[in-house]
Amino acid sequence: MAAPDMSPKAGKPLVQNDAGSYLAWSGKDQPALAGEKLGCGLLVLKPLGFALPHYADSGKFGYVLGGSAVVGVLPVGVDSRERVVRLEAGDVIAMRAGEVTWCPGDFSYFILDGPMGVLGGLDAGLLATASGLTSPEQAATAFRSQPAALLTRLSRKLHGVRPREHDRHGIVVNAARVPPDSTGGKTVTAAHLPALAQLGLSVGLALLDAGAAVRGPWVLRDAAAQAVYVARGSGGVQVASAGGASTLLDAEVAAGSLLVVPRYAVALVAADDAGGMELVSLIKSSRPAMEHFTGKGSVIGGLTPEIVQAALNVSPELVEQLRTK
Repeated sequence: MAAPDMSPKAGKPLVQNDAGSYLAWSGKDQPALAGEKLGCGLLVLKPLGFALPHYADSGKFGYVLGGSAVVGVLPVGVDSRERVVRLEAGDVIAMRAGEVTWCPGDFSYFILDGPMGVLGGLDAGLLATASGLTSPEQAATAFRSQPAALLTRLSRKLHGVRPREHDRHGIVVNAARVPPDSTGGKTVTAAHLPALAQLGLSVGLALLDAGAAVRGPWVLRDAAAQAVYVARGSGGVQVASAGGASTLLDAEVAAGSLLVVPRYAVALVAADDAGGMELVSLIKSSRPAMEHFTGKGSVIGGLTPEIVQAALNVSPELVEQLRTK
């Protein structure tokens, strides 16, 4: 049996217009995503760009790489109240399956209006009766007048839409408020953003300085897979699995590419000399046990030195170096 394709891939554009673009990574092109039941997308909104209201069949989070935008979230439930928030760079926002949002993976999106709108598939006469409208023509006007699919450009700012700071509570947190781990990376978990507990997801963030800075080797010991997006820079990545020297991936990666680290696999990333790297990870656990193998607070650092020495068949001096780097 041929080994699965683990190579990093760029996203494919689903929508590109004067409002922005939406790229998605599909399990068809990247089998490891389908195997781990992960989906990823990249939304870019230009000034006055507007993502049409939609809901999805899966929970999701968004991480703001740069810029700012106003986002609306309508929770599931009768008489639920729309929450309107301003997102800035570094913000993480969590959204449950079925929640209607204005801004957009291998997810199925159910858009409320436009040529892809879910209401457009219903009979106009029945829709008019159900909505209290006077005619099928009025229903067609109400629900089929938007020509755009997913993204459209507004003609002006929506001055009646005002973000509210208290609406951020429980669904948005900025990564600046999350303390770094011993390696300088950050993991936004349910402890920082409670809504992530319902999604079963966390967000991994890492900045590697220029000059061949290395992150890892690390492992998620709670059987959590992760999808790693290279937001900036370039470098090398290696992923290894059980079974001796079993290298699943040894490749160069650049900004815009995404790779998958399967459950229990070990990963290591090294930044190029030019400009460092920025990594954003989707982790399939709300409280992941991410651990490094060497250094303070690591797997080797947590074991009795004599056990490490016997297991690696090395000197006590080398063990101490591995534990305290």
